[in-house]
Formats: sequence, structure tokens, C-alpha cells
Amino acid sequence: MRRTALEVLRCPECAGCLTLRVFDETNEVEEGLLTCDLCNRGFPIINAIPRLLPDVHIHVVVRYHEDFFRRWKIDPDLIISRSSKASRTWRLKAESRTVRSYSYQWRKFKEMYPHWERVFLDSIRPITPSFFPGRRGLDAGCGFGRSLQYSASYGAEMIGLDLSEAIEAARDNTRHLSNVHLVQGDILHPPLASAALDFVYSVGVLHHLSDPKTGFLTLTRLLKPAAPIFIWVYLRRRGRQIAAFSLMRAMSTRMPLRLLDVVCLALAAGQWLAWIMPYRILSRFRATRRFARYIPFTLYARYPFRTLHTDWFDGLSVPLVNYYRREQVEAWYHEAGLERVRIDENWGGRALGYKPSAIQR
Repeated sequence: MRRTALEVLRCPECAGCLTLRVFDETNEVEEGLLTCDLCNRGFPIINAIPRLLPDVHIHVVVRYHEDFFRRWKIDPDLIISRSSKASRTWRLKAESRTVRSYSYQWRKFKEMYPHWERVFLDSIRPITPSFFPGRRGLDAGCGFGRSLQYSASYGAEMIGLDLSEAIEAARDNTRHLSNVHLVQGDILHPPLASAALDFVYSVGVLHHLSDPKTGFLTLTRLLKPAAPIFIWVYLRRRGRQIAAFSLMRAMSTRMPLRLLDVVCLALAAGQWLAWIMPYRILSRFRATRRFARYIPFTLYARYPFRTLHTDWFDGLSVPLVNYYRREQVEAWYHEAGLERVRIDENWGGRALGYKPSAIQR
């Protein structure tokens, strides 16, 4: 963690400022402790990442990083006790499964491919790379750092926020970028100062929250006046396909993640052999090219096999999936008081809106 990040970091529970205690520091703070000035909650810094999780999720830090507490002789029960007092609902249990899934998924499938840049730019259109230089922004739900790497390389000072242990993969993919700050935290309880950011984006994340609308409205409070927020979410189309996947998820989300990974590998291999390989072969020759257009499910013909495997796992491993109509997403923007709202449909729904430039009286 770079010390400059303290300017915008806040306690996720009470929004208090944080005091830094350093255990190990080289070019940045590798390990330490952040303590809230108001409520006195403590949040560890592990592998240069501040773990600013709310009480309902703070136990995740102990589960994955027991060695940190042993090394610095910190009693983990001080953190676990905070989590045990938090209310546990079925939505929270589903959210915990989602966190475990993405912790597994993005630490395994963390490769960066050139085509991801085109996907990112398509998701945030009409925003272009020229927008980013000199601005401070948030990637809300950064996963393994795919979009984060591009927005930082375009010149923005970026904060990457993710609830899962995918933040470790993001660290691997962005450690060469000095303008990236990583934070493990929750979109529903963002550990960031209000009105501190020049832009916020969330690509393919909000629809996996237990309360997507609240997550969106919470993110808008982080924006400076006239700052934009752009999102990409699932749209409610292809009802039969949604119903089929919902039925499959009812079974797949009960499977151990390693077993599900093997099942998804088999599904991806079957699709690859049945559709993708024939499509590639037929498309290669002029005499057979016209037959290739009749082959279904060929979107992945332009991508590596591992991308198909990843998407099968992504689609079947998380229990929290929400689909929205265009007018529902538009209503979020208007409820937040945003201006110049623009909503487009590509293979999902992308939306853009701006915070008013001045307080309306």
C-alpha cells in the first residue's frame, strides 16, 4: 500500500479516517495495520493490500491469511468476533459462496490476453482511452485486474476494489504499475471517502451483489461533481437461456469448486469440439465458408480455449445472479440524480451518467 492512498481510504463501518501502523515497508507498506480513529476497528495490510472489509466479511482475512496473525502476534479472535456478531441471512450466505467462487476462479484464471482490452473498451463506450489521464478512479469489483490494468495504463490513478481473494491475482497483474492502489473491500460498504473520485466504473460485477441497486447508489456517493459512473450488467433477454442456466446453477452451486471446475472443463471441451473446431475449419476455406455461418455458439472462435472454460465456470459457480431490463437500470441513474444518462445494449447493458456539476437548490 502506498501512503498516498490514505487520502481516500476510510473505515467501511463508520467512514472514519484511518491511522497507519507499519510492520514492514520497502517501496510501499507491505504489512501493517490500519486503525479507525472513530470506532477503533483494526484492518490488516497484507501483501501490500489493505483489507478493509466490513464486519460481515472480515473473517475472510483470517481464513486466508493466518500466517500474518501468527507472524505479528495479533489475536485473530479480535477480528473473528466482529464477524460472528453480524447477522447471517440467506443472501449473505449466497454472497459468501460468491466470494469463495471468485477467490478460486480469478486466482486460477488470471492470465491477461490481448483481446481483453477490446472487451473493456466496448463495455465502457463511449468513454475512450483519452478520458483517463490525470484522473483518479475506482474499478469497483476489479477481480484479477483485467480492466484495472488498462485504465491505469491509459494514465489514470486507479483504485482497485474487490471483496474476494481475487485481489491477490490483481496484485500479480498490476504490481508493475505505480499508479494502482489495491483494496480488499465491499462495494456495499466501500472503504473510501465521499466525493473523492473523478470517475467510477463497474464492469460485470453489480449483478452479482446481494443488493445491486444499493451497491450502485453507494458508488455514486464517491463521485466528485460532474464525475461519471459507467457500468455493465446482465440484461434480461433470452428468457429460456436464463431459465436453463438458473436450473443448472441450482445444482452446480452446491458442488465443491474443484469438482465444478472439472465439470466446466468437460462442458467447454464438448462445446469446443462440437462447434468451435468445425467452425474454424470451415471458415478457413472459401468453398466451405458459407456453411460456417450456420454453426451456433461460435462467439468463442476468436478466443483461446481457456476463455471458454473460464466463462463456463463463471456462469455456473456463483449463486447470486441478477438480470435487469433497460428501464430498471435507467431508473437507478435517475434515482441517484445523475445527468446525461446514456444506456446501450450490446451483449449486455452498458450505462453512463454524470454527477451534477453543482448542488441543485
